[in-house]
Amino acid sequence: MLTGAKKLYRFLILNIKCNLLSALEYKKSFIIQALFMFINNFFFLIFWLVVFKNNNGNIEGVTMNDIMYLWASPTLAYGIAYFIFGGVSDLGKYLIEGTLDSFLLQPKNIILNVATSQGKFSAFGDLIYGLIIGLIAVNGDILRYIVLILLGIFCSIFYICTEAIIRLLTVWIGNTDNIENVYICSLLITFSTYPEKIYNSFVKTLIYTIVPSAYIAFVPIRYTLTFDVKELFILFVAASIYIALTTIICKKALIKYESGNSMGLRG
Repeated sequence: MLTGAKKLYRFLILNIKCNLLSALEYKKSFIIQALFMFINNFFFLIFWLVVFKNNNGNIEGVTMNDIMYLWASPTLAYGIAYFIFGGVSDLGKYLIEGTLDSFLLQPKNIILNVATSQGKFSAFGDLIYGLIIGLIAVNGDILRYIVLILLGIFCSIFYICTEAIIRLLTVWIGNTDNIENVYICSLLITFSTYPEKIYNSFVKTLIYTIVPSAYIAFVPIRYTLTFDVKELFILFVAASIYIALTTIICKKALIKYESGNSMGLRG
C-alpha cells in the first residue's frame, strides 16, 4: 500500500512538472492569461472597497477584512485546482469523443490521470491573487497564513470533485458545458465569495450539501480564525464524502462509457 502511494505521488509530481514546463514553453500566453485573471479578481476587490467606504467600513457586522478572507480561500483553492489539475475540465470531451482509452490503458487513477494531464494558465493568476489577499487578511500572522494556504490546497478537492462529477455525467446526458458554467461559476464560486450571514436557511442547506461552497470558504475560514478542531473535522468528513461520491460515479460512468475508434497511448 505504501509502495503504491509512493508511485502515485511520483506520478503526480511528474505530471505537475510537465505542466509547469509546458506553461513556461509559452511564457507570453501564460503571463497574459494569469495577469488578466489577477486583474479581473482585483476589480472585485475595488468594488468591495468602495462599498465599505460608503458604509463606514462595516455592513451588518461584516468588515473588509472578512471579505479579504472570503476572496483568499476560494481563489487560492480554485487556482490550485485548475492550474495543477485543470485537465479534469476535458474529461467530458474525452468521453464524448471516445478518446479516454489512452488514459484507461495506464494503470493509474483515471480522475487524477486526466486531471493532471494539463493545467489552465489563467488559474495561476487566481493562485497568486489568493496568496496575496490571504497575506493581507491575516495581518502578518504567519501561522494563520500557513494554515490558510494548507487549507486552500486541501479545499481544491471540492473543485476537482464537483468538476469531475459534472463531466462524468456526459455519458448519460451528453455535453455538460452549460451545466459546468452554471454550477461552478454561477453557484459554487458566487456563493463562496459573499458573507455566509446574508444567506437564508434554504441557501445555507444548499451550500453545505449539493453546492459545497461552505467547504471552500466558510468552514476553512472559521478554522483559520478560531483553530476549532470541529471545523477541521467537518471539512475532512465533507471531503471524504465528495471523494467517495466521485469514485462511485466514475466507476458507473466507465461502465457506461463506450470507446470510440480513436486509440492512442500517452507517453
